[in-house]
Amino acid sequence: MKSGFLFSSDPKVSKLSDTKVVNDDTLGKRKYRLDDFEFERNIGSGNLSEVWHVTLKARPKESYALKIFNVQKVKQNNHVKYVQQERTAMLHLNSPGHPNVIRMIDTFRDDNHVYLLYEYADGGELWEEIKNIGVPDKSIARVLVWQLLNGLEYIHNRRLIHRDIKCENIVIQNGILKFIDFGTSKFFDGPENPEQDCANTTQQPNAGSSKGTTTTDSNVAQTSLGRLNTKREFENYVGTPNFMPPEAISNQSSGYAGDLWSFGCTIYQLLLGMNCFIGSSSYFIYKNVKGNKLGFPQDFDLDAKDLIENLIVSDPNNRMTLADVRRHKYFAGIDDAIGTICKLKRFDSLDVESRSICSKVQEAIFDLTIKREGVTDTDYEEIEELIESIRQRGMTSMVNNLLFNYLRMREQLAAEIDEANLYMRE
Repeated sequence: MKSGFLFSSDPKVSKLSDTKVVNDDTLGKRKYRLDDFEFERNIGSGNLSEVWHVTLKARPKESYALKIFNVQKVKQNNHVKYVQQERTAMLHLNSPGHPNVIRMIDTFRDDNHVYLLYEYADGGELWEEIKNIGVPDKSIARVLVWQLLNGLEYIHNRRLIHRDIKCENIVIQNGILKFIDFGTSKFFDGPENPEQDCANTTQQPNAGSSKGTTTTDSNVAQTSLGRLNTKREFENYVGTPNFMPPEAISNQSSGYAGDLWSFGCTIYQLLLGMNCFIGSSSYFIYKNVKGNKLGFPQDFDLDAKDLIENLIVSDPNNRMTLADVRRHKYFAGIDDAIGTICKLKRFDSLDVESRSICSKVQEAIFDLTIKREGVTDTDYEEIEELIESIRQRGMTSMVNNLLFNYLRMREQLAAEIDEANLYMRE
C-alpha cells in the first residue's frame, strides 16, 4: 500500500482519506480511481491481496468490495496468471450475470497495485456464518444448496470450471449466496454442452504446459501417493486439499466433473459446519480423499446423504451431473424461484451461548491435530464435558454431529500415529 495508507491504528476502521467529494459528474463515464473511494474496513487478506469494504466519496451510501493486488508480490510469486484469470473470468461471467455469482463492477490499476471492484456482500463469508454448527434447519439448508446449484450451473454453462469450490469462496448478500474467487478457474475446451463432458476425457497433463493455474505443496512432495517434484508446474493440481477431487491430486483433469466432487464436499461442509475429509497434514487429507473415507453423523438427512455420496465418487465418470443433481429427491417440492429470490436472514437457530459452546468443541477437536502424540486424557475429557453440556440443552442433533466429529478425529489421529510408528520401525 502507499505510504500513509492507514490513518487509524485499527485496521477494521481505517480510512484512506478524510477528503470528501460532494459530487462528481464523471462517475460512470470513466474508470474508477482509488481516490474515488473511502476505505471503511478490511474484510479479508491473503499473501498477495487484501479486500476492503469501500464506499464512494461522492455517494457514501454505495458500498463495494475492493480487492487490491500488490503487483510486486504477484510477480515475485509468479501469480500474474491468477490475477489475469480472475479478471477475465469475471468479465465473462458478468455477461449476462447471475444472482448466485458475484458481479465485478470495474478494474483499474496504478504503478503498484491492481484493483478489482466488486459488488459488496453485506452478509460476509458463508463459512464464517456456518462454521462449527452447519445449518440445523433442513428446509433452509435445502434452499441454500439449491442456490449453489443454480450458481454452479450458470458458471458451467459459461464454459468455466471454478476449481476451488468451498464455503470460504461463497459470500452472502441480502440472504443470497454468491460464488466468488475465480483466480484458479479455467475455461473448458471440451464439449459445448457441459452435460456432455465425461471423465474419460481425463488426460495426463503436459509437464511443461503453462496453461491453467498451478499449485504445489511440500507436504506431498514425497509420499506414498506418488513422488511429486515441487519444482514442476502442475496444470491440474489446483484447489484446497479438503475439497480437491482425487484426479486433481494426481494432476489430472476431469473437466466439469472436478467441480461436482468439490460441490459435494461443500454441501457436506454447509450442512455440518465441518469438512468431510480430515487429517493433520495435506498428506493424510489426500490419503483419505484417495480412499474416499467418507462418514456421516447419526440421524443425518438421508436424502442429503444420498446426494453427497453420488457426487463424491472417486471415478469421475460415475459422478452425478448437475442435471442429475437438479432432479435429485433432496430437492423434491422445491419451488424453482426460491433459489434466486428467497432472502434468508438467518442460517441457524442457535442462541449465542450454544453456538459459542459448539465452537469451543470444534476448536478443541481441531487442536488435537496439532498436539497429536501430545494429546492427553485431560484433552479428551474437556471435549466430552463440552459435548455433554450441549446434550443438557436438549440439542440431540448437534450432539450427534459433535460426537461424530470427535470420534472420527480420535480414530484419524490413532491411524496417523500408528503409521508414523510403523515408518520408524522400518
